[in-house]
Amino acid sequence: MRHFIIDCDTAEDDVLSLYLLLKNNIDVVALTVVEGNILYDQEIKNALWALEQVNREIPVYPGAKKPLIKNYMTVEKVHGKGGIGDILVEPKRLKAKEKHAALAIIDLASKYAGELEFLAISPLTNLALAYLLDNSIIKKIKKVWIMGGAVFGIGNITPVAEFNIWVDPDAAKIVFNAGFDITMVPWDVIINYPVTDEEWNLIKNMRTKMSELYVLMYSHYRKYSSTIQKINGHPHPDAITTAIAIDERLATRKEKRFVAIDNTDNITRGMTLVDRFDADTSWSDKPNAEIVYEINKRMFLEKIYDLLNWF
Repeated sequence: MRHFIIDCDTAEDDVLSLYLLLKNNIDVVALTVVEGNILYDQEIKNALWALEQVNREIPVYPGAKKPLIKNYMTVEKVHGKGGIGDILVEPKRLKAKEKHAALAIIDLASKYAGELEFLAISPLTNLALAYLLDNSIIKKIKKVWIMGGAVFGIGNITPVAEFNIWVDPDAAKIVFNAGFDITMVPWDVIINYPVTDEEWNLIKNMRTKMSELYVLMYSHYRKYSSTIQKINGHPHPDAITTAIAIDERLATRKEKRFVAIDNTDNITRGMTLVDRFDADTSWSDKPNAEIVYEINKRMFLEKIYDLLNWF
C-alpha cells in the first residue's frame, strides 16, 4: 500500500487528482490545502465537498493562506469563482481539522517514515514551512511529485512562469534545494496533451455520475483554455502529474537536471531555469529534480476513462 499526502489549491484538476489516487487504491492519508487558484476558504470547501462526493472521510488540513514573502493573485478567470466553474459548493458533513498543514506533514512524515509520498499540485508553501520546522522530513518523505515550472520558458501566469511556482517562488526555491527526491512535471510539457473535442464528446456521452461531474467541473476551464490560452481543448496538469505518480511508465522521457528558481520580484519571477548541459557552474553542480519531458497520452486517457466509469 502506498501512502500519499495530496497538497492542493482545490480547483477541478485537484479534485480529479484526488479521485485518481482513490480509484487506484492509493492510501491518501491527508489533504493539505494551500493558497493558490481561488479564495482560500472556497479551496477548503471544495476539498471537503470532493470527499463527500465519493463518500470518503480523509483529514483536510488548512495550511498557508499566503506565500512566505510575496503577494500573489488568485485566478478565478481560469477556473471560475468556485474553482470548478462558477458554482460555489458547500460541504454538508465534513469539516476541516484545526491542525496546520505544515504540522500535519511533519507528523505524517514520521508516522509513514520512508513510505510517505507528497503530491504537490499547488504552490509549495506548505512543504517549505514543514521543512523549515523540521529538516528531518527530507529523509522521511520518500518522494515529492511536483506539478510546476516550465522547462521551455512558456508560462501561464507570465510569459515565462508557471502559476504554482510563481505564486511562491521562495518556497519553491527552498523545496528544490532541500534534497527531496523530486519529479517535476512542467506546464509547457503537459499542454502538448490536451483533451480534444473528440475525447471531450466521448466523455460527455459516457453518462456516468463521474463523467457528468467531470463535464460540470471542466466546462469553464475548457472554455478558458481553448479561447484564451489557444490550447486545442483543455490540459490536465495536476491529473497528468498524479497519473505519473501512480504509474511512472506513463512518463516516456525523463531527465535528471538542476532546476534553479527565480525568486526575484522582476518580470522573470517564478521562472524555472533548467541546466540542460550539466554545466559545472556556480549555480549548478548536480541534478535536484527529475523532469518529465514526454508522456504516453493513450495510457493517461485510459486512466481517465477508467476513473469516469467508476460509478
